[in-house]
Amino acid sequence: MTRTATFETLAGDHGCGCLPAPAELDPGTVADIMQARAIAGGLEEFGIGPARWSAAYDREAAAVVLRVDTSRGLYALVIPAPGQPFPVRHRGGYVGALDCRRAYDTADSYIGALFAAFLRDRAALDIPGLDVCPTPRNVV
Repeated sequence: MTRTATFETLAGDHGCGCLPAPAELDPGTVADIMQARAIAGGLEEFGIGPARWSAAYDREAAAVVLRVDTSRGLYALVIPAPGQPFPVRHRGGYVGALDCRRAYDTADSYIGALFAAFLRDRAALDIPGLDVCPTPRNVV
């Protein structure tokens, strides 16, 4: 690389010149990413902010996944085809599925709540204010 090279020469068809530019996403994948982000928005209520999740296409799962960083590592909620249940992966393997299917009438906030409950049940998520055991002092 010389100082006299133009940006177009360096970048070519590969963006910055160091990595190939990503291929255009098909509309279905874009819709799946939007749904994963909407589900993640519902996780904010359970203490999972934007710094703890990411949504992207996963080649291994061959689908869009919503990854959540927990105390027990990364959990991934796979966005399935319509009519299918939402599988959950941990350390590359299948660990279960949510008790709902991807349908047009299933709210993203409901899926987020089910995913948070799934994580809580596996001791991977502490829900602030809700994971308090009642004691004789605070029971009416």
